[in-house]
Amino acid sequence: MKLRISLVDYLNSAPLGWSFLHGPLRGRFEVVPSSPASCADQLARAEVDIGLIPSIEYQRIPDLEVVPGIAVAATSAVRSVLVVRPKGRTIRSVALDTSSRTSVVLVELLLRERFGLEPELVPHAPDLDAMLRRCDAALLIGDAALRLSPDEFEIVDLAEAWIAWQQRPFVFAFWACRPGLDVQPEELVRAFHEAKAWGLAARDEIAAAYSRRLGLAAGFLRAYLERNIDYELGARHLEGLERFYTLAAGAGLIPEVRRLRLLGSRVEALAPPGA
Repeated sequence: MKLRISLVDYLNSAPLGWSFLHGPLRGRFEVVPSSPASCADQLARAEVDIGLIPSIEYQRIPDLEVVPGIAVAATSAVRSVLVVRPKGRTIRSVALDTSSRTSVVLVELLLRERFGLEPELVPHAPDLDAMLRRCDAALLIGDAALRLSPDEFEIVDLAEAWIAWQQRPFVFAFWACRPGLDVQPEELVRAFHEAKAWGLAARDEIAAAYSRRLGLAAGFLRAYLERNIDYELGARHLEGLERFYTLAAGAGLIPEVRRLRLLGSRVEALAPPGA
């Protein structure tokens, strides 16, 4: 039986899954396109074996292992995770995109700890017009954020705000596996790194495909994939994750900080605060 993969159906994730859908690894796994929140829920319910999950969900789903060296991250402005408000409007309430999990925690931390704001936070379907009728500002993620006309709104790029605050990359998502899979860990890690390398080499093709889908210029999308999205999970990224998890636990947004277990090595990459 094929392993089932839950893959986020956004442009920013496309290079990590393109090979499974259109390249040399096509047919090796069963791929389930999903939103970030759905990826996490499917993995938590064991409906899939591997998911490209929001990074915060590692702290909520027990016993996961993470494919090392691969993430959807940012080392500068990310352009697709934004707090949006009409110009001049005071922020007393923020509509939170229900397809997001990590960005919801990030925006709450930034509002409270970085900007000194405690607005009403309202979960909302990702419809910007409806969100801004209900609230003063909105959290918008993924492809919808790329379609936004920046001249119409005041915008905070959450990755840019995090990096200015913490001087570390921000990790939005990574591949996580449920325990006990009937496959050698090293074999699985090799397959996902092969998929990553193939997808990064196919960014022109991916941008062209999403240009037709999103109605945006292929050059703009290619630049986004190359300049705004970082696909590494290195030492500085792990430091950023540790800081994010520690802040989230301190704010009561997760119950504790679990060590990050890397597939194939059993390395505990993060230690709880004070360990």
